[in-house]
Amino acid sequence: MNPILRAAWLAITIALPGLARAEDPACPAKPMLWQIEGKGLEKPSFLFGTLHVGNRTVTTFHPATVRAFNCAQVVYTEIPMDAASQVAASAAVLRKDGKKLSEAIGKDLTRQIEGELRAIQPQLDIAPLESLKTWTAATVIPVLRFQLTGGKALDALVWDRAVAAGKQTAAIEKPADQLAIFDELSEDEQVILLTETLRQLQEGRKKGVDPIDALVAAYIEGDAAKLEAEVDKQLSDMQEGEHKELGERLLKRLLRDRNLTMAETIAGILAAKPGQSHFFAAGTGHFIGKESIVDLLAAKGYRVTRTTE
Repeated sequence: MNPILRAAWLAITIALPGLARAEDPACPAKPMLWQIEGKGLEKPSFLFGTLHVGNRTVTTFHPATVRAFNCAQVVYTEIPMDAASQVAASAAVLRKDGKKLSEAIGKDLTRQIEGELRAIQPQLDIAPLESLKTWTAATVIPVLRFQLTGGKALDALVWDRAVAAGKQTAAIEKPADQLAIFDELSEDEQVILLTETLRQLQEGRKKGVDPIDALVAAYIEGDAAKLEAEVDKQLSDMQEGEHKELGERLLKRLLRDRNLTMAETIAGILAAKPGQSHFFAAGTGHFIGKESIVDLLAAKGYRVTRTTE
């Protein structure tokens, strides 16, 4: 999974209910959940690692997650998940250059896209994608087979559950801040990302593998090390190829830079309201590996421990 596909998990709601099997457990074996204490906090707060998917096992709270969620007065998702914010974010991914997608990317990439779409459903063509920015098309195509099955992603369900429980809701980031990472790219760079995405999809289909399935499986197992290794493996391809500089730049902007800003935001909230319990839900990739939010908060003096039972 190259950085552009990684971005789909960070910024775009993906539905994957079809991935759950009858023999799947009712919820993840271990939750991606961390408790924050110390440094003057009067109540514990929590970090909850999500996958931006609608798989029914992924979206079922582990009992430990239920307890943490119930304790919290305020629930945060990466970006606001209310209807108005989601509509605004959807509008932000539409082209503004007066071109159709097929005009911007040329005949060869258009043929490749239509080949991928037909592999998902024979009747699909590029028409529904024509209004999208090039980078947006690159995020949509890899997950389209899952989106077509319907269902809400875990992040949206966390928000809805908080609203239903009468909890205060807020966001760690603004949608514009996430989308700006891609809008900063030139059209040529966006075409490179689309080309790389299509290449990896074609290679994966020949091998009969789907990288998203591997991530979902690791998440359901609750195995942070396996999940980190899978993410690293899938991100390494573009970083080591001819577009290494672009891959490394995107990885830095999407993960490392955002970890720093999100950790600062979370620390600011904790310091300002030490008497409240806060539940921060964000992509699990932000809480595992080097320079994670967990490490950054610990460096600020908080005691951050994973809860698995």
